[in-house]
Amino acid sequence: MFYGILIALQMIISILLVVAILLQASKGGGLAGIAGGAMSSSLFGGRTAASFLSKATAVLAALFMLNCLGMAVLSTTGTTATSVTQQAQQQQANPANSPVPATVPPSGSEATGTDNNAPALPPPEPAK
Repeated sequence: MFYGILIALQMIISILLVVAILLQASKGGGLAGIAGGAMSSSLFGGRTAASFLSKATAVLAALFMLNCLGMAVLSTTGTTATSVTQQAQQQQANPANSPVPATVPPSGSEATGTDNNAPALPPPEPAK
């Protein structure tokens, strides 16, 4: 549940970060000057807008990184990293958990207990 909250918070932070970055006036004007250069400058004030948006971008970027770190810590707890080769070695060491049987049971007259993995059964009694 807590991980889901962090994912929702990450999405909100991401959207706000994109908006804060796009609203900043760059050398090319950016989206801050889309309504007209004079109006956007007078709306926030020339120097105040850059200061507010740059501080908001820095805070949102820090929150983004901290949230990423928190999600990474939560996603790795309780799991162990094993490679495919380690899993194969574990299955060979413990064939009872393997989905494929280790040996094929003998058929016909060879079913007298020559398989080492088969349980010990008494030999069949001869017919009288």
